[in-house]
Amino acid sequence: MKHHHTRHNAAERHAMAASLARPSSRQPVVLDPTVDPYARVAVEAYAEACAQDQPWLAEALQRQYRLAGGTPSSAAAMWRAFHEAQQLARQGDSYDEAAWTHVALHLCGVLGAMNL
Repeated sequence: MKHHHTRHNAAERHAMAASLARPSSRQPVVLDPTVDPYARVAVEAYAEACAQDQPWLAEALQRQYRLAGGTPSSAAAMWRAFHEAQQLARQGDSYDEAAWTHVALHLCGVLGAMNL
């Protein structure tokens, strides 16, 4: 029997999205920085934030996820720059949420393809 790996993953993603959409759902959300660029940025930011008070934790995260020690990855830096620019743009009169979402989706695709 032929296994349809792509369909299985799509079905799992759909099931997880559906379960997260229900307000009564109490299933935990699991971040996987090895495949999800958003999760990687979150873990890098967490490691950077706790480095001063809990250096052992920051080092453990850097080792486990092969993060650049002491300096954020280029993906994290790009996301931070993107979000700072978006916040500045929101203060202006011509802010377009759809355009920023479009750029964010493409940036995610590029960073994912680069495996950053």
